[in-house]
Amino acid sequence: MSLLDADSRPRVAHLVVRREDEDEYVVGDPATGTFVVVPEVGARLVRLLADGRTVAEAADEVERETGEPVDALDFVEVLVEAGVIDGRTAGEPAPTAARHWSVSRIPARFVRPLFGPVAWTVYTGCLVATLAMFAAEPSLLPTYEDTFIFPDIVLSLLLTNVVVVVLTVVHEIWHALAGAAVGIPSRLRIERRGIFPVLETDLSGLWALPPERRYGPFLAGMAVDCVLLFAAVAPRFAWSRGWIDLPPGLVRLLAMVVFSQAVKLAFQTLAYLRTDMYLVMATATGCRNLHQITRLSLKRLVRRLTPQEATILRDAHARDLRVSRWYRLLYLAGLVWMAWFVLHFLWPSAKVTIGWSLGVMVGSPITSSYWWEGIALLLFASLNVLLPLGVIVRNRIQGRRATT
Repeated sequence: MSLLDADSRPRVAHLVVRREDEDEYVVGDPATGTFVVVPEVGARLVRLLADGRTVAEAADEVERETGEPVDALDFVEVLVEAGVIDGRTAGEPAPTAARHWSVSRIPARFVRPLFGPVAWTVYTGCLVATLAMFAAEPSLLPTYEDTFIFPDIVLSLLLTNVVVVVLTVVHEIWHALAGAAVGIPSRLRIERRGIFPVLETDLSGLWALPPERRYGPFLAGMAVDCVLLFAAVAPRFAWSRGWIDLPPGLVRLLAMVVFSQAVKLAFQTLAYLRTDMYLVMATATGCRNLHQITRLSLKRLVRRLTPQEATILRDAHARDLRVSRWYRLLYLAGLVWMAWFVLHFLWPSAKVTIGWSLGVMVGSPITSSYWWEGIALLLFASLNVLLPLGVIVRNRIQGRRATT
């Protein structure tokens, strides 16, 4: 609970105030990535408080300018409850700064060339060239069998997952570097998208920037994925045409990388999972809460909303409601794609893995290495299920703590 009163001078000098719409402003702390939308009067109050006015003095000044009384203390309490400010006064020491990923602390001048016009031309060229090679040689298109590099399933899954994790970290590093290029620090965390556990670079501070400066950091991960995909497809394309000779093991390894990168890029297009393309779309349309509004509008068609959900939908911004009318089609298409992916990739792969594991455990003595390989595979399969559940539990605990 805040101890601020009318004579307090809240610590707001660090906040960013940016005009978002005709009578709407974004106010927030880039260091924490917490932002709220306020009317013009709210933005004016923040600027007056940042100049050193007390809450009462800021209210009096706004009342003189507008001719209308303003409850400035209530406004400040709203900022505290939203987590935009911490309730301390200007004379109190600031809390310990949030820890950011060291990658995002690289000076902008060093990483800016990675996201300039030349770099984006390279990223785009890699994607176009890769699609052309797929069209010319359809046999290069990925299948789930590409994940089984060796006859030993455990060794195949181990190597596949190590490579996938490394490439995923590269994807997130590129997000962090793109954020650093525009002066926004970031944090790396484990999150969940649908049934999939994911690494996520928290770039919430981008909302302090104008929309046109957000696109690069949002698309940076997909950009480097295109380069890595091209680097894996090009040698296999040349090998398939007889231009170069590659060892069979390297051909299979490249096929696995192609599968990983192709799935990752396809996954990012699933806007309904709030992936990179969702952030691009939300920025381009100027929406505030498109995902939740779309989900609630679809839920309303099949079941009754809770009172809280009904209130959220009723008070939604007109732009969110308008965009959700066509965005819901993409949302439904994403659900269909995920079902297709599960049926054609996850389920066949899981059948092979679980079937092999159970067969080995039944037919091998407990003391044999094969029996323990079966256990390892079952534990790995369980981890893929339990990790997203763990993220759900963690987020709910954090949400409850935030409201107490």
